[in-house]
Amino acid sequence: MKLNAARGVTALELLVVLSVVAILATLALPSWQELSNAQRRWAVASQLSAHLALARSAAISRGRSVTLSPRGQGWSGGWRVYLDSQPNGQWDAGESILAEHEGDAQTSIAGNGSMNRYILFDPDGRPIQTGGGFLAGTLRVCVPATRGVTALIMNAAGRVREERRNGDCMT
Repeated sequence: MKLNAARGVTALELLVVLSVVAILATLALPSWQELSNAQRRWAVASQLSAHLALARSAAISRGRSVTLSPRGQGWSGGWRVYLDSQPNGQWDAGESILAEHEGDAQTSIAGNGSMNRYILFDPDGRPIQTGGGFLAGTLRVCVPATRGVTALIMNAAGRVREERRNGDCMT
């Protein structure tokens, strides 16, 4: 009776398999990073959209002005939703905070016009400027150095829709 000798893997075969795996991983990495950045952009845009809806509904239900504004120099550093007792678009000490978001340093968020500094909802839930004029516009959420932008477009009634756009953060 003949016994089969145990067959192993030679160093050359192992080297070939590892080389193929390394090449495939190198090819897949950019796609993986793009997918990861798209997920990051979507998560931040969804959170911002939810806080816009919260601010609008809180203004209506409480019959008071509610503002959503950046916590620091810009939206990317986080934001807060609060009862704005002096509807000035700025959080003042003592004003009740309804929600906060820490922000994401890897994400860029920019608004047009007054929306770059604040979004103020009157007691009827309409977005207004601090001077009383109507407020509508777009917040653009993106991850620098990648393609794709999520635009949160708010109309004069305070409703927000999400639009995915091609391009980068600068366009």
